[in-house]
Amino acid sequence: MRKMQEEPGSWSTEGCRMVTKLYQHVLAMVFAVNEVNKNTKNLPNVTLGFHIYDSYYDAKMTTRATLDLLFKLHKFVPNYKCDTKKNLIAIIGGLGSDISFCMADILSLYKIPQFTCGSFPQEESNTAQVSSFYHTVPNEIHQDLGIIQLLKHFGWTWVGLLAEDNDSGECFLKTLEPLLSQNGICSAFTVRIPQQSSRNNIDELNSMARNIYQTFLGTKSRVFVVYGETMTILCLTGLMFLATPELKQNTSFGKVWIMTAQTDFPVMTFFRNLQMFHGTISFAIHSDDCPGFQIYLQNTKPYWTQGDGFFKDFWEQAFSCSFPNPSVPNEDKICIGEKNLGTLPASVFDMHMLGHSYNIYNVVYAVAHALQTIDTSKSSHRAMKSKNAELQDLRPWQLHPFLQGVSFNNSVGERVSFDENREMGTGFDIMNVLIYPNSSSLKVKVGRVDSKEGKHFIISEDIIVWQRGFNEVLPLSQCTDSCKPGYQKKMKEGEKFCCYDCAACPEGKISN
Repeated sequence: MRKMQEEPGSWSTEGCRMVTKLYQHVLAMVFAVNEVNKNTKNLPNVTLGFHIYDSYYDAKMTTRATLDLLFKLHKFVPNYKCDTKKNLIAIIGGLGSDISFCMADILSLYKIPQFTCGSFPQEESNTAQVSSFYHTVPNEIHQDLGIIQLLKHFGWTWVGLLAEDNDSGECFLKTLEPLLSQNGICSAFTVRIPQQSSRNNIDELNSMARNIYQTFLGTKSRVFVVYGETMTILCLTGLMFLATPELKQNTSFGKVWIMTAQTDFPVMTFFRNLQMFHGTISFAIHSDDCPGFQIYLQNTKPYWTQGDGFFKDFWEQAFSCSFPNPSVPNEDKICIGEKNLGTLPASVFDMHMLGHSYNIYNVVYAVAHALQTIDTSKSSHRAMKSKNAELQDLRPWQLHPFLQGVSFNNSVGERVSFDENREMGTGFDIMNVLIYPNSSSLKVKVGRVDSKEGKHFIISEDIIVWQRGFNEVLPLSQCTDSCKPGYQKKMKEGEKFCCYDCAACPEGKISN
């Protein structure tokens, strides 16, 4: 049997604290690789394998992990491949732009196919010059246009903007604010959320917390649009709790939160009790449940995962237990084999396939189909044979023409292909996030915006559950109520166009 890799599953970690819910992305890749390897029709005589490394959300560690993946055997020798068993053909990496581009700086030198599973701001999505870069999510301009469609649908013209304090956040604001103005919508305020509040002293944190909370209380806006990754939202939530601890159980805060797809909203543990976020409208990377995936998750047990350096940490954190350690006698709560992932709350681990996991699943199959095309193509097969080469000797750069032409239906019947910009045109789902007093949470799909300039917008208004403070009435968010018949808008000097007075029409004039 010819193998793309001698080690079907290899993992690497150095004792990190993980976000348990995101471990599903790892299991989705393993699930897809196992499916491909078990199906003799896909790649007969070829076994796919994998290596997994942690980015630690750090540029230096990401660079080192990428170099290790390319060159390391027992010691690190840059630009030399010392491991004949490691036949690297493609890399899936980077949920966000910072980590993805850090990897691309190295991988593009060797033209290794790199698949990113998160969405990028429009300016950062221009990777045409990097021919090895593949997006599985449309760039963020489609999400921005979806936000505009959502605001217009509900008549929300006075909205607050919150964005993470980095280049991606600035790009989001730079793109969205002109779109708001062009569509008759105004931003009531703009708040930049620090990424690492732990680096600030307590006085700075208190000052930031007070300023943010006073901004929230002092605005007539009922709708807040929030852009940021999970850690950024954690920081925002921590600052709000610091300003007013009772906010955690506040059911009448009276705001509609619109979250972007960068945030896996219920992934944060203390969101399970955070009633103020009940009713959030969240954009999400499109996903579907692949047949057999939930069964695979339910059957995942500790003894199944030998060689998985992440699993022990995941299992202990998810179930609040510990595996037996001879050096620690009489441990309180020992992990037992009867537990399964299906018993965990969705905020800890979701049994439904998440958007990033769905894209990782599709990427594995895209690579498999590209390799299958190479293997079955007579012309390319002859060309390879003429060089006395076998499929396992394929170089990563040789995969690109076949990846760009790949097109197939996945296991749920959806078409998977890359367009001329090496993007999968999957669009975004719109979810309604429900958080219950018993600490459970639920995400309900209420709409969709596709990737064709955000023009195809669908929303099921009747099934949306709003924040409890609105008493099931559609929230309004305007700087000024519409003028009654017989009155006209009179602009306020120094104010945005959404804020105006209503003045009586002159004698002999009427207003519609």
